[in-house]
Amino acid sequence: MVVQSADKVEDPSDPVAGREHWAFRPLNHPAAPQVGDAQWPRAAIDNFVLARLETAKLSPAPDADRRTLARRLFIQLIGLPPTPEQMAEFLADERSDAVERLVDELLRSPHFGERWGRHWLDLARYADSNGLDENFLFREAWRYRNRVIECFNEDMPYDRLLVEQIAGDLLPHDSIEQRDRQRLSAGFLLVGPKVLLGNNPDERRMDIADEQLDTIGRTVLGQTLGCARCHDHKFDPIPTADYYALAGIFTSTEVMEQRYMLGQQRLMERLVGIGEEDGERDDAYEKYWRESSKLKERAKQSKAALELLEKDDEDALQKQVKEKPESVAEPARDASAEKEARLAAQKQLVDQDAKAAEAPPIPPRAMIPRDVDKPHNEQIRLAGQFNDKGDEVQRGFLRVISDAHSGISAEVSGRLEFARWLTDTETGAGHLAARVLANRVWHHLFGQGIVRTVDNFGRTGETPSHPELLDHLASELIAANWSIKSLVRQIVLSRTFAMSSRHDEAAFAVDPENRLLWRANRRRLDPETLRDAMLQAAGTLDLTPMDSSVWYLGDQATAVGANTNRRRTDFPNRSVYLPVIRNDLPELFDVFDFADPQTTTGRRSETMVATQGLFVLNDESVMAAAEATAKRLLKEVPSSDEARGDRMYELIVGSPPSADERQDIVAFVASVKEQPGISDNADASEKAWAIAAHALFASSRFQIVE
Repeated sequence: MVVQSADKVEDPSDPVAGREHWAFRPLNHPAAPQVGDAQWPRAAIDNFVLARLETAKLSPAPDADRRTLARRLFIQLIGLPPTPEQMAEFLADERSDAVERLVDELLRSPHFGERWGRHWLDLARYADSNGLDENFLFREAWRYRNRVIECFNEDMPYDRLLVEQIAGDLLPHDSIEQRDRQRLSAGFLLVGPKVLLGNNPDERRMDIADEQLDTIGRTVLGQTLGCARCHDHKFDPIPTADYYALAGIFTSTEVMEQRYMLGQQRLMERLVGIGEEDGERDDAYEKYWRESSKLKERAKQSKAALELLEKDDEDALQKQVKEKPESVAEPARDASAEKEARLAAQKQLVDQDAKAAEAPPIPPRAMIPRDVDKPHNEQIRLAGQFNDKGDEVQRGFLRVISDAHSGISAEVSGRLEFARWLTDTETGAGHLAARVLANRVWHHLFGQGIVRTVDNFGRTGETPSHPELLDHLASELIAANWSIKSLVRQIVLSRTFAMSSRHDEAAFAVDPENRLLWRANRRRLDPETLRDAMLQAAGTLDLTPMDSSVWYLGDQATAVGANTNRRRTDFPNRSVYLPVIRNDLPELFDVFDFADPQTTTGRRSETMVATQGLFVLNDESVMAAAEATAKRLLKEVPSSDEARGDRMYELIVGSPPSADERQDIVAFVASVKEQPGISDNADASEKAWAIAAHALFASSRFQIVE
């Protein structure tokens, strides 16, 4: 789009003029501003927030009480509420640095990676199936998922994380284990959806590269790169030539392979053997499936020959020797030999052929890309049509960021160079990438980003509510060697994070959306935390990490016709390990605004609809959790209904009931136990407490984080 003005022609896609847009400017490393209430800030973050509030003549909300803050910290850092024992331990800690100690403990927890790795999986459009046309199962995607969790637990620096995600297969290594860990990370490029049937190979190649570019653009740079596939970007400084400079990197990358599937060779996601024997076992496995029909037929024929030999049908046996000599053992062909010797030889062949016809176990392998044998530049596709080619474009990067030469040689795709450029703070996109990541961390901790359009820092996105604070956080991230845990720690130890969510009419009148952060945002539990918290209260949550959760599914995750073999959701493990089948998400995920696995999701939808309440009231898994909670209460607190009520509240909502609530719950349980159909059952108490626990699971006190 070209906009005519009185004295100039403005081209939105001009990469040089585009450098004036706020997102592309260098970080300015702002100093913390002076504030009127110098006693309130605990950290520089607080100065930036308070300065804006004071300008608007607003005051921050009081601090949250320790119980509320602890629950908030547990949920935001590890995705689980504190147990009653953990809460009691924190409340009893009177040391001045008790909060810091708790934060550090949570950052060290293996559950940190399960919570924050899931945030990255939202961006990586993670799924356990391809979706789209035939929805083939991604049987090995779990290895990428678990590798992401591992990286976040290790606090892998973000610049290194990106290199592994985009080019882990190209990195040097000192051991097989290191090689495999790096290659597993590069599954990032493969887990996206792909059309597998009915399109031209060149079209498919361009579509896959486009999907990868769109994912990286939104995830790392906050840019809608895909809009420049057909024409110069209509709003942002990304000309079509820059799009195809990047596209050449990814069309020079192979993520698909011909592989045996459903009785024929098909184009599928690329799988590579891992471990010491790596390719040998994988090659043998694929060879078996290519030859399986032949092997099974041979086993059938050798068994038929044995039966002929046992029946002394010499004429038929000799005919089979002539027609299918490989199905009759050499010693068994001699009619003059002793029968026992002939039988022994044929039985040995039958056993041998039967064993060869048995399907071998799936070898250890993973979704891993590779550079094509002959990397190449791409030609601009006119109007985005794969077969309408224009000028060739040298592989390179975005000129709005830098004019520096890409340094990509003719022998490589350029993925490794591109991955390093993304966080290069001298001649690359490091400042922009740091802003985008810092904003994502803020979004996850506060419920809204400093830039609310977390995946779009372009002209059609929103501007920052606190631009100096965003630059401060980005600068701190880089200074801490791109440590995500370090940035999280700084933010959650600020007084801004510790504010209560108390409503204030005067502040609401000035800032109804709380963009100035005069209070904490009340937030509903995400579906994973909702489920995990119910299982934890019930005492049935298994905190053991899980490998594959789709091993029982067929090659098509959702088959055509009656789909009787569906993904399971009855695993007791944390919800991050539940199957994510495209077109067949777990009902809980569907109802409670899970990430869209078809595309990068930096900000999940936030709805409050009737189906959510109906789900909690009627879903079997919720009722099962309530029943298990009731059994736990009766076992742990055998004598007193008042004490059971206290324990139930502490297990589910993290705090004891008030005196009125205690009285109400005891009266409610007593009344339920007297109801017809319940009173005459031996398990009347269990049923009554299950209904009470179910009601508490449905309450906003459980589902909302203050």
